[in-house]
Amino acid sequence: MPTQIKISPQRTPFDMGSSFVNATAALNPGLILDSSYDDYMSILCGINGSAPIVWNYTGQSCLAYNNTISGADLNLPSITIVTLNSSRTVQRTVTNIAGNETYSVGWSAPYGVSMKVAPTRFTIANGQTQVLSVSFNATINSSSATFGRIGLFGTQGHAANIPLSVIVKIFYNSTNS
Repeated sequence: MPTQIKISPQRTPFDMGSSFVNATAALNPGLILDSSYDDYMSILCGINGSAPIVWNYTGQSCLAYNNTISGADLNLPSITIVTLNSSRTVQRTVTNIAGNETYSVGWSAPYGVSMKVAPTRFTIANGQTQVLSVSFNATINSSSATFGRIGLFGTQGHAANIPLSVIVKIFYNSTNS
């Protein structure tokens, strides 16, 4: 009888997550990324045709949320850009819930993308916030998500990981002159 070889599909960060659970470290994370109820409502209300569904489930009108945002702009500890055409900048706001600390920022860009994070170093006191601007530039088309990450490394031992997933779809304008 022939030996059967079981081949598992390639694993991606969607399968693995961003890290392992360390319950002790979770009690003192250093930085947090915070999103509010209104932020989520702004995303839901920004989906074309969603107003009646939002009203049905929440009893709230989307008229109160005229500043809608896209999913990539929600202040989550990950960044997903479904269609990166040429360039896009998103922001993440971190809040320090520990003592004063200086953080260095490093990253590895997803395949087909060049990127920059600013600032690359910052000092933040307890209770303060810092905005990180993450700029993505498409370099090569991709048919599936490619992955990278941003790492925030504090001088007091805190570390944060922001996983990235991007699908690059460069649209060319071909007009005849």
